[in-house]
Amino acid sequence: MIQFKLLGPVQLHVHGKIVDLGPPRQCSLMAALLVDSGRPLSIDTLIDRVWGDSPPVAARDAVYTYVARLRGLLTEATAGAGAEPVQVHRGPAGYMLSTPPESVDLWHFMDLVDRARATDIDDPDRVERLAAGLNLWNGSAMTGLDSEWARRLSESLHRLKHEVTADWADAEIRRGNHSLVISRLHTALLEEPLVEGLQERLIRAYFLNGETAQALRQFELARRLIADELGADPSPGMRDLHSRILRGELPEPDGFPPYTVRTESAGHRATVAPDTLPLAPLGFSGRDTELATLTGMLTDDPSPRPVLVTGGAGVGKTALVLQAADCLRDRFPEGLLYADLAEGPSTTPETVLGRLLTALGIPADAMPKSLAERVNLYRARLAHRRVLVILDNAATESQVIPLLPPGGVGTALITSRFALALTTVRTFVLHELSRTQGLQMLVATVGRARVLPEWEDAGTVADHCSGIPLALRAVACRMTTRPHWTFAHMLARISDEQRRLEVVSYQALDMRASLDLTFDRLDPTAAGLFRSLGREIPAGTDFTAPASAELSADEVEDALDRLVDAYLLSEVGRDDADRTRYRMLDIHRIYAKNLGD
Repeated sequence: MIQFKLLGPVQLHVHGKIVDLGPPRQCSLMAALLVDSGRPLSIDTLIDRVWGDSPPVAARDAVYTYVARLRGLLTEATAGAGAEPVQVHRGPAGYMLSTPPESVDLWHFMDLVDRARATDIDDPDRVERLAAGLNLWNGSAMTGLDSEWARRLSESLHRLKHEVTADWADAEIRRGNHSLVISRLHTALLEEPLVEGLQERLIRAYFLNGETAQALRQFELARRLIADELGADPSPGMRDLHSRILRGELPEPDGFPPYTVRTESAGHRATVAPDTLPLAPLGFSGRDTELATLTGMLTDDPSPRPVLVTGGAGVGKTALVLQAADCLRDRFPEGLLYADLAEGPSTTPETVLGRLLTALGIPADAMPKSLAERVNLYRARLAHRRVLVILDNAATESQVIPLLPPGGVGTALITSRFALALTTVRTFVLHELSRTQGLQMLVATVGRARVLPEWEDAGTVADHCSGIPLALRAVACRMTTRPHWTFAHMLARISDEQRRLEVVSYQALDMRASLDLTFDRLDPTAAGLFRSLGREIPAGTDFTAPASAELSADEVEDALDRLVDAYLLSEVGRDDADRTRYRMLDIHRIYAKNLGD
């Protein structure tokens, strides 16, 4: 009898006796392998799950040590257990723990819940399986583990436990076991008193048990708690239930909306609150106002509209939305999904939907073939779920529309370097950094000790980056890898327009390549006008629509509008003759000047 425990403290039980799994980090590694037992995990994934964003320098050596210890411990503990010994294997894809799913309480719980939900609500097996699953819990999941991964997974599982408790309560109420429901829900609400779904069911159980006064008292307790803790009113469902009780009406048998299922399974597998976000870049700074505005757009309404974050090449759209998503994890606890739509054969709507549906737990053999079927399944899976979808680097409206959530409590953040005509979304335009914001970024990345003594030179370097975070980050990386360089030295290099695009590009932080992506999507007329402006417009000057021998005035104005939509120009006002005045960033002007004909 070998049992691994994750729904409480991380433990190994062999014939009812607890086996010591070692220090907390070693237990974290054990938990990381158990959550994906039967699947290989790369060493980078294990390091991320055990240490998060701050691993020690010797993290890989520590993983090797922990794996060696666990192998010896597991071999010794399970050798005489009358079953196949539990082993940690290493293959090309990483480390994998081999143990039957039923020996891990998490997967036993998932299996019981899956089988219960596959039965009719009045089937006696349903309530027995739900109760058996709940009885596997022994406190909070993975108690004692302090990594960010463990915390998030524990929170997701905790919410799932409440959903299953609600399912169980519904089934027992239908069977007339009101007193049993009252007892168990009282205990559950001691852990999480703000779970309104459980509060509703407790109120309903009191009323159906003939305890009308207690049902009304429970509503008032819940109302005050929600007001004090959240500054909000009870949900419409709870208020409707309260009104029915006051009128003496019997609540409908199926009067509660079902809890949203946050786990989709295939066999013994499940995806719990999928999180496919890439790590946000380090050194994020100078965007406090923009971050507050963007997060506010997603929290100022219970049913937030999707938001399109648009702006020029390298302006930091992806960094901002990833930072916002990280700040909003508690607002969207049922999943954070990410898709990069940068054009290529792997970013058709069908392919992207396939990846998103896989993250939502749809197995390959159940994946619909057509785009329409995938869209329908995707929207059905996201309906009523508090999921945030990040759609990064969108180029066209047709890329985005099939991937938008269906509305309600879930929403999307979209980034694009073009002004897209999406009528169902709100738009947030991200502009370049000011000199002060640019200096803040340099301080955050290069360090205060190097920036402060050369404040003016560092500020002029930031100016030469045109306030573009990608260019600033490239400069910062050059400075960081060359600790003997001064900002005066960097200023001498970046002041040379012939070298500037080279200086503001560093390895993967390639300003020229980023601008290429924008320029390559321009039509020939707009592209030709952009080249011409780069050659003719003096640095730091505003201008009006130029005369052209090949184009009419209307054609020039239309081409200028398309350059504005691509954030290669900006409109800054009108002159005395009521003509539009335009401005071009220095980096854009230099890039255009160096383009071939």
